[in-house]
Amino acid sequence: MSEPIDSIDKQDLPPLLIPEGVNYNCQGCGRCCTGWSVGLTEADYARVKDIDWGSVNPDLKDKDLFIHKEQEYKSGTSLYPHFTRPRPDGSCSFLVDSLCTIHSLMGEDAKPGTCQLFPYTFVETPSAIYTGVSLSSMASVRNLGRPLTEQREALEGYFERARSYVTTKAQEGGSGSVNMLVEKPYSTVLLSGQTSVSWDEFLHLDNKMLEIIKAAEQTNEDIIQTLLKVEEVILLSIAMAKSGVSLAEIASYQPTGTMGGAASGSANEGIMAMTYYLYLVYPSIRASYTDMWQLNNKERFGPKKIMRLLNQYGQYIGSGFSTIFLKNASVKNYGKVNLRKAIEYKIKPLPEITQEFFRRWLYLKIFSKVYFGPSFCEYSLLAGFNNLVTCFILTMIFAKGEAMLRKEDEVKLADLYEGMFRVDKESLMMNQLLPQVTVALAVAYSVPKMGRGILQTLAKG
Repeated sequence: MSEPIDSIDKQDLPPLLIPEGVNYNCQGCGRCCTGWSVGLTEADYARVKDIDWGSVNPDLKDKDLFIHKEQEYKSGTSLYPHFTRPRPDGSCSFLVDSLCTIHSLMGEDAKPGTCQLFPYTFVETPSAIYTGVSLSSMASVRNLGRPLTEQREALEGYFERARSYVTTKAQEGGSGSVNMLVEKPYSTVLLSGQTSVSWDEFLHLDNKMLEIIKAAEQTNEDIIQTLLKVEEVILLSIAMAKSGVSLAEIASYQPTGTMGGAASGSANEGIMAMTYYLYLVYPSIRASYTDMWQLNNKERFGPKKIMRLLNQYGQYIGSGFSTIFLKNASVKNYGKVNLRKAIEYKIKPLPEITQEFFRRWLYLKIFSKVYFGPSFCEYSLLAGFNNLVTCFILTMIFAKGEAMLRKEDEVKLADLYEGMFRVDKESLMMNQLLPQVTVALAVAYSVPKMGRGILQTLAKG
């Protein structure tokens, strides 16, 4: 194991690279503070536990604001020793009038570390520290705020906070890894299966993928064509690496993005339906049981608790069967759609502003290196890319389904924003799924051309 990053002198760190054309500043909408329990380290908890929050805001009076999981944390079954307890509507208890009460009373430095850093991402590699923003923030989805390239000083400050936060987490002795920054794990990159290359070799492929996306901007190429071209160079790079050919030769290759050669249609549909359930349907059901997100180890399993569990799991099983096997999906506050019909539903070609949105999303994911490896469930590059393809497909199905219900022939950008926000948020929480689910998805995503058949159907529609 390499030495902790806090013991490395700052001048020894690689340069901080910032994506171009990506904007972000918090817009104060409060959506980021809804839909999950925020994990707190012991240091996070110590800053806020003794405050009389009821005297600060009447909305917090006599409220149980935290869930405690110290024993589970020590045994390795919980990522944090403490969590915020959400309200029945899923929002953070400290969120009042769309503002954080901790922030307004004590300042940004008093908030939990994850809240301080959200939605920024930092992935340290042998050659650079790649920055980015998660699209599980509506402001980042909509590209609102100042360009990140004009916020270098602030980003460097957030990176220092990330280093400090990771060091604190490690010193507390928890078993869960919270960030890439504790180690430097990118000396090699797993492309697929057992095929790995050095980081320097990987950069040839990485540069080629970014080149394809940049070229697509010049011609306003359809996003599906761009995804197929990126897939093509990934599969070619895997073949080259297996044959012992340097990936430097990929620089002169011109991908065509040719359709055809898709994996099994039924397998594709099954994966699509399962991920639609996990990323879009399941969260809307989970939101109705916020007291179950992180079980309090002091709470006893009385009759009411058992009935609540049975009701919860009954909904999970019923909605899962309907979505995965019948392809009928229902998202709370949105209509019920048939996934097959939504995929095939005819719409007008996506306008330029929509193409730009998807290109920015793809560029940000590829640039910031958050879609594979230690930053994403230890997935291989191919599996990580196939997850991105799946996220695109799910976002399109969500928006097309809404257009189908309205009986309109074009998707709304607002629906695409909403779909991407939800999908990216759940994708970010992948490491909190059951290990068996994560492993099953990793296997499914490792199939070459996994999403090509559905991409072709979407292109025809």
